[in-house]
Parts: sequence; structure tokens; C-alpha cells
Amino acid sequence: MNQINPEVIIINEENYKIPHDFVGLITSILFFENEALEKVVTISFVNQEEMEELYNKYYGYAQSTDVLSFEAGEIDPESGKEILGDIVICYPFVDHQSLTFGNELFDEIKLMVVHGMLHLLGYDHNTEDQKSEMWQTQSEILLANGIKLNQLPE
Repeated sequence: MNQINPEVIIINEENYKIPHDFVGLITSILFFENEALEKVVTISFVNQEEMEELYNKYYGYAQSTDVLSFEAGEIDPESGKEILGDIVICYPFVDHQSLTFGNELFDEIKLMVVHGMLHLLGYDHNTEDQKSEMWQTQSEILLANGIKLNQLPE
């Protein structure tokens, strides 16, 4: 049987130490959400300055954060796959956050990917109901993937 996997593009220009199986994690999230696997997702690892520039560009003020997601909602004309969008992870922020919360760095990074993917799939946490639904789904995906965290960021 020919298994179709999502296409995951990794941008890591600073050569940060990162997990290797993002395709498996993205696939499990898409399965969990009953989504087709013919998707394209880009995961970029950036430094503090780059994250602040992005935050300023899209939110009007410079601030750093752990992860941002940018929906594309386009179809790749060559492959016919849906381009879900970009997940941008601020590596130094996440590295510090993992130490603060007592989480393994790779698990913290995987949390950022799960969180970012849920945003790309339409989840949000602007209201208490939305937050409750997103956090519950996120928790179930983390558990299903054996990702253990001592503490979650708010």
C-alpha cells in the first residue's frame, strides 16, 4: 500500500539541535484530526531577534514568544497538496522555557509543533471555551505521541 505522508519543510539556518521525526508527529496530528495527509507544513526555527521582528510585523509591537503560526490555505500547483502554513519556533525562547518548566527540550519543541499545527487546523484560544477545547485536544495528541511535560506554558 502506498502511504502518503505530509511534506514537512524544516528551516533551521542556525543549526539548532532539534528532533528529527516531525513527519511522524505531523502525520499523527492529521490522523487525530481526521485530516487528509496530503499537506505541506513548514517549521522554521528562529532566534529571538527574528521572532521579535515577526511579532512586530504581524501584531504591531516587538515581543518574543515561543511559537507563531501562519495559515497559508493554498494548494501547491505542482503536487496538488494543501499548503497548511508555517510554524515558527523561537528556539532560544523554547530552550529557556523548557529549563524553567523542567521539560525535556525535544518534548518542549514537539509541544510547539502540536500547538502550531492546531492553530493551522483552525483551533484558537481567544475565549475560555476555545482554550479549553484546544488544550484538551493538545493534551490528547501529546499523550498519544508519548510526549511528557512537567508543566505547560499558558
